[in-house]
Amino acid sequence: MVLYTRGWIRLRRGGYRLARPFRLLVFWAGSLFAVMALVYPLPFLYQDFLYARMAQFILLCLLAAPAFFTSAGYDVIAAGLPRPVRRRMTATVLRTTRSGRFIRRITPGWLCWMVFITAFALWQEPGLASWSLRNPPVYGVLLGVLAGLALLFWWHVIGTGPRLHRELSPWLAAFLLVLTELTNMTTAISMAFADTPFYPYYVAQAGGDPLALQRVLNDQHFAAGLLWVGGSMVYISAIILVLNRLFERHGADRPHPLPDWDAD
Repeated sequence: MVLYTRGWIRLRRGGYRLARPFRLLVFWAGSLFAVMALVYPLPFLYQDFLYARMAQFILLCLLAAPAFFTSAGYDVIAAGLPRPVRRRMTATVLRTTRSGRFIRRITPGWLCWMVFITAFALWQEPGLASWSLRNPPVYGVLLGVLAGLALLFWWHVIGTGPRLHRELSPWLAAFLLVLTELTNMTTAISMAFADTPFYPYYVAQAGGDPLALQRVLNDQHFAAGLLWVGGSMVYISAIILVLNRLFERHGADRPHPLPDWDAD
């Protein structure tokens, strides 16, 4: 956050359009979401409540990750680094270097999307989820991996730096977002309308008490609602913004007077 603010101030003083107040606010908001998911309060709640675990996913993967690229996080943070470090970081991703070619080879858009969707499905799988919940260090690693894959996915969708690949077609980006939203919605609906709890870990926490089991089921329904409503709002908004990018490219966002519209 300090590096981003420092880079933003440098770019702002230089008159670069990249340093807009909107981007600074978005980055700060994304940082706040990450702190809530990783520092406080959700790390103290996820082992007792499924909704807290779901909120971690939403805050990290659906809000903080796209906020990083919407705020042009890579470019602005690079501007905040000391010049030698910035040059070294830039050299790492150059197409002419071995590391740059390797990074490009393992991060095409279709692969990043596929891996993110797979990781999302595994994150929701009851057996794996219960095992990770019983092992907090493993849980933290898996959450970090999921957040990293979300960053790769949103990197291609939003299209800000580092620009290592050809820009994803807005139609293709919208199509991938639709598929992701369908996966998100299907998962949420199956949890929301279930008559029994999905996750053995939270069932074990209830200890066989009927009232506690009902609270676990209510918690699951609430978590499903968070995923359904929160996820859908993010993905549908992203689809609209991506398609709007296409219309702007073709000038369809501005009115065009028709010739001879008032002729007899």
